[in-house]
Amino acid sequence: MSTRTPAPTGWRPFDRVAGWVDRVTSVMNAIGTVWILALMLLISADVVGRGTFGNPIAGVPEMVSMSIMGIVFLQLANTLRAGRLTRSYALLSAVGQRLPRLAAAIDALFHLAGAVLVWVILSSFYPRFVRSWERDEFVGAIGNFTAPTWPINLIVLIGATAMLVTFLIGAIGLAVRAVRGTDP
Repeated sequence: MSTRTPAPTGWRPFDRVAGWVDRVTSVMNAIGTVWILALMLLISADVVGRGTFGNPIAGVPEMVSMSIMGIVFLQLANTLRAGRLTRSYALLSAVGQRLPRLAAAIDALFHLAGAVLVWVILSSFYPRFVRSWERDEFVGAIGNFTAPTWPINLIVLIGATAMLVTFLIGAIGLAVRAVRGTDP
């Protein structure tokens, strides 16, 4: 029982929003994938520069460490939307075979719990973003390489917001499925 793109609810505005969110998270996922490829090229160039010319590219470790967090948060919402977020389906599968509406209701509650968790992350991370913006925080060493931290913190907020919306859309779609008894 996967919660991949939920079956249409029949409520046209909701289904349109769900489709739009699906497209946005797909674009975010694609950006994260391109970012990974760019990092691979950067790391390869750094290795070649370091080994062949004895001259590494400044700031590669800082760029890689900051990028990992950005990439993860760009791709999380699409991972959830596609039903590929790590979780155990043992309970849902067992219940779903006999009582699919109950399984959908339980899954809706799981999605609500996920939304609450992401809300906690968002509300605790927002002050970090504001601080990094106001204080112009950076990583690296002055004179060698510096990069501001606020863009990555903003990406985390955008990704977490997309994750929150995706959890809520999933919860609503599953609740409709539980009430109506529609099969995905």
